[in-house]
Amino acid sequence: MGTERSLSRELVDLSFTLMEIIKQEFKVAPGDDAPTLTQCKVLMMIRGGVCHVGKLSDAFGISQPAASLMVDAMVKDGLIRKVPLPEDRRQIRLQLTPRATSSIEAIHKRAFRRIDRRLAGLSETKKKSLARQLRELSRLVAESGPSA
Repeated sequence: MGTERSLSRELVDLSFTLMEIIKQEFKVAPGDDAPTLTQCKVLMMIRGGVCHVGKLSDAFGISQPAASLMVDAMVKDGLIRKVPLPEDRRQIRLQLTPRATSSIEAIHKRAFRRIDRRLAGLSETKKKSLARQLRELSRLVAESGPSA
């Protein structure tokens, strides 16, 4: 492997750096009603299509009752709505409230600005090239699936 770091190592290290930038935005989130980092992870999963308590429990590695308690607290906080499915009212779908969507967007907007400031020294050509390459990497990783 030599002295060069592998691309996979670079990507993992970059993901940790980016997560730290995003976590910093939670520390400066205005107001006491801003979601916690864990709540934001739940909200992002729901936004990304994980809409059932069972899938949340699997993703977090916790029991379904523990996930239900977490969801119930977020419902009480006005971040999530529980919506019965019309075809089977025993099944509950989780949805973000407008407040949750607004909070996530505000946190992301601040994180994007922080990252943009760090990338300001790159030329537009270099930024476009990197963006193209990142889209290609995202496509490749998505095609492989999480367990590949």
